[in-house]
Amino acid sequence: MKPKRAAGLITAGGIARGLVPRLPHLLASIGPVVASSFRVSRRIANSLRAGHAASGIAALEACDLIWIEVPDAALDRVMRDLASQTSIDGARIVLCGSVRDSASAVPLRAAGARVASLNAVDPDARTLVAEGHSTILAELRRLAALEKRKLIEIRPSSKALYLAGSQLAGDLLLPWIAGAVESLRAAGFSRTEATRIVEMTGARALHSYRKAGSKAWSRAAALNLRRTMAYELGAIRSADSRLAALYAAGVEHALAYFEPEK
Repeated sequence: MKPKRAAGLITAGGIARGLVPRLPHLLASIGPVVASSFRVSRRIANSLRAGHAASGIAALEACDLIWIEVPDAALDRVMRDLASQTSIDGARIVLCGSVRDSASAVPLRAAGARVASLNAVDPDARTLVAEGHSTILAELRRLAALEKRKLIEIRPSSKALYLAGSQLAGDLLLPWIAGAVESLRAAGFSRTEATRIVEMTGARALHSYRKAGSKAWSRAAALNLRRTMAYELGAIRSADSRLAALYAAGVEHALAYFEPEK
């Protein structure tokens, strides 16, 4: 039986906030650590308390599993360097924490590598999402079991949809949450009262959608929104023009999504 080879890591200075440090079983398997310089590699290896500093990408020649966690702005350069400076035919490569999916790793795949991507769904990385080559997904399932994490496998080239869903429920939802709270506060509610009502109302809407899907949207809701737009938008605008614009856009998007023109 061939001896098990250590995995390699290509990373950058900000990895302390990344995904790899949150997976101790992954860290325990790391051998060579490659960064922009040997000094940076050594600093990262010391901070991770895993692996050993390597002076360049050629050190990954002996690794059949390579983890890449670098800023997306540097990813294309890293993939080109890896494909051109070492033999990766048959190697397994995982893109960690990137918005890019495995299909975007054209230089690596052209050089014969098998590629997958891995992301954390939540800040604590208790749930992970992965897509890509089936052999790597099997390895990620094993890793998730060791780490006592939940792994959700998505279809190849569907990461854009995953990111859209998570952003719609997070960063893109935040303006509507802020608008709801500030609207209630402008009406006379305290911040505590306003946030409690927004949280309660949002949870009720999510519960309804979980039970009924798109049927949670009703004609009564659409009618109520149209009436508010017709009779109250002016009053909202006179109180806060930004809030009125946000509200009007929300009504427009809701009606367009749930009641598209046939």
